[in-house]
Amino acid sequence: MMFLLACLGTASAGHMWGIGPTIGTSGFPVEYPIFFPELALGADGNPLVEPVTFDLDVGAHAVYYLGQGGRVGARFTLGGNFTTFGEQEFTVEYEGLLARIEQSQIFAGGGIGFGHDRFGADADAANPDAYLDVAYFPLRAQIGVLVRDRTRAYEANLFGTWHIAGEQVFSLSGKTEDETKGTAVSDPFGGDGTKSDAALYLAIGGELTVYFGDFRNQGGEGGGKQGGKRKR
Repeated sequence: MMFLLACLGTASAGHMWGIGPTIGTSGFPVEYPIFFPELALGADGNPLVEPVTFDLDVGAHAVYYLGQGGRVGARFTLGGNFTTFGEQEFTVEYEGLLARIEQSQIFAGGGIGFGHDRFGADADAANPDAYLDVAYFPLRAQIGVLVRDRTRAYEANLFGTWHIAGEQVFSLSGKTEDETKGTAVSDPFGGDGTKSDAALYLAIGGELTVYFGDFRNQGGEGGGKQGGKRKR
C-alpha cells in the first residue's frame, strides 16, 4: 500500500488515480468455508469451530491508471462477523479495460496477496475457546463497473477468491500449548497417521468502493489532461 501511495503522490504526470473506502461481503458459500481441515473436526466429523454465515469486509482500495486502459491497485481489508470470525487481507492487483462508455468503464482482472483468518467456536459450544488460525495467500478474480466524474469515482465489483492455506493452527482449549498444526505440504489423505490439513476456502461476493482522486479524461487514460493550452 505504501508503494502505491508513493505512485499516487507522483500522479501529476497525467495518469488518473484514486483512493477511498471499500465495503464488501461474500454470498457463496452460504456457510464458509466449503469444508474445514480435518484437524478442526471432531470425532463425529463436525467442525469444532463455527462456519461463517455472514461476513462484512471494510478497508481501503487504491488504483493507478497506466494508460491504454490498464490499471494497478492495492487493497487492504478487515473483515468478520462480529462474533466468531475475523479476517485481515492485503492484495495487489492488475485490471484491464473491457469497455468504456462516456464516463463509465468496465474492468476485469485479478490479484494476489496474503492474509489471516481466525475461526472461533460459538459461546454455546462444548469447547467455546476453540479456534482455528489460517495464514493464507489469496488469489482474487473480479469484474466491475466504474462511474466517474472529475474528482470521484464509484465502483461495484463481483469477485471470487481462493484462499490458499499456508499454515493452519487449531487449539481446542484456546491455549497455545494445545495447538495442532498442519501445513500445505503435509499428507492431504492422512496416510502418515497425522491429521490432514486439506480444506477449501473459496468464496464469491460483491463489493462497493468510492474513490477520491483525479479522474479527468486524460487522452486514452494516459497523456496530458484535457483542457490544457496547446503549444504554438
